[in-house]
Amino acid sequence: MPHSPLQTAYRKGLRWSFIGSAGSGMLQFAQIALFARLAGPEAAGDYALAATFVSFLTPVAEAGLSQAVVQAASVHPRQLATLAWVNMGLGLLLLTGLALAGPFLGQWFGRADLQGLLLLMGASLVVTPFGAQYAGLMARELRFDQSARIEIVSWLVSFMYTVLMAWRGGGAWAIAGGFLLRNIVATLGCVWAGRTIMAVPWRAPGGFREAGALLRFGAYELSSRWADFFSNYLDKLIVAKWLGAEALGYYHLAFSFLLLPTARIGYVVTRVAFPLIARVRDDHAQLQAFYERPAKEVVLLLFPLYTGLVLFAEEITRIGFGDQWLPAAPLMIAFGIAGLVRSLCAPFPQLVKGLGKPQYWLWWMLVFSAVLCLTLAVFLHFSPDVVSAAWSRTAAKYCFELAMLGWLARLCGVKMAPVLRFAGKTLFILLVLSLLTLLAEHITRLLWLKALVFGGGVLVLWVRAWKR
Repeated sequence: MPHSPLQTAYRKGLRWSFIGSAGSGMLQFAQIALFARLAGPEAAGDYALAATFVSFLTPVAEAGLSQAVVQAASVHPRQLATLAWVNMGLGLLLLTGLALAGPFLGQWFGRADLQGLLLLMGASLVVTPFGAQYAGLMARELRFDQSARIEIVSWLVSFMYTVLMAWRGGGAWAIAGGFLLRNIVATLGCVWAGRTIMAVPWRAPGGFREAGALLRFGAYELSSRWADFFSNYLDKLIVAKWLGAEALGYYHLAFSFLLLPTARIGYVVTRVAFPLIARVRDDHAQLQAFYERPAKEVVLLLFPLYTGLVLFAEEITRIGFGDQWLPAAPLMIAFGIAGLVRSLCAPFPQLVKGLGKPQYWLWWMLVFSAVLCLTLAVFLHFSPDVVSAAWSRTAAKYCFELAMLGWLARLCGVKMAPVLRFAGKTLFILLVLSLLTLLAEHITRLLWLKALVFGGGVLVLWVRAWKR
């Protein structure tokens, strides 16, 4: 990493990004754990089904325009006003579509509450547009301290509401209400903080011509986020239809442990790198540095977490969620192994957006989403159970995604080989540590000693890397 003001900005942003993601990640985990205990697998499956549809539509309401604000060479108030009203119009259309499609979807999946859950969570589609542009401005100006505070407060409010309502027997409605409340609080926070950067004239948009470049970038970003949705959520629809709501509940819980580390910890690094890559995209040496260092940091942070998920899957499930969720433990092992490849993938969405080439990620995700669905169908055809569904994603990642990432790196003009070498060395150390951990468990049968051996080894690994 070259010594420059950008390096200082990177380190400061990384620190605040970590605070925000760690705080909100702990709250998210606690919310999932307590909700799972209080509501049970079936309610979790109902929420997962509704969340799948809303997550599919959320990128449309945002239209990728907050990312366009970060990447653009310059932005003006009239442009932002135009983008906000475009987002608002799309959100209203989508909410209307949910209201019309709700009865059909509820009947198709055999879930009576699905229509109401879709409307409750879908209300966020007309709320978030007013904060999206301000969130983009904060990232553009590297104000990750403000973003961190907003993130933590919004998740805290959601956590308290969800737990209270689930304790009172609210079922899936408890976490659905928490979802909407979190989006409302986050939007208000972004508007409050963002107006100190640039005041947007809400009553005078009229800048469609000026916003044309941002709208084009947003269209590609929207399409790539949709493709990313297909890779992360379409399998849930297949599992729900093929195996039922209870199986989806187990699958969704385990799958959360695949997404959570990259979403909360990996994103700590990559979201800080995004605005910096946008600034140095024409300097090959700095571009390689701002890809390579964040990629290695993601590996160093996430490889131990996914390895720990594999080693402690049963203990995490029993202690965190209760014995009723033990069928999810084998799924966590499969997703933990898949997480190693997901860690290598984490920097690329921000890299291609920083380069102003979101179409690269769009085509990459479309191809990989098709591969995932085909692999899932094949696995379920020969073994129609939820464990087989989980292992299908692991197989797709190792058989196809690794090679596809190498191709994408060359397309972006960066070298992936240094990151792969670093990942291989880190994985070797973790494999040795895993053997020692399993040996300690076999000899003593003590969970605390097993955790001490693995946790101590990971701590040594992190300290040595930090000193270098």
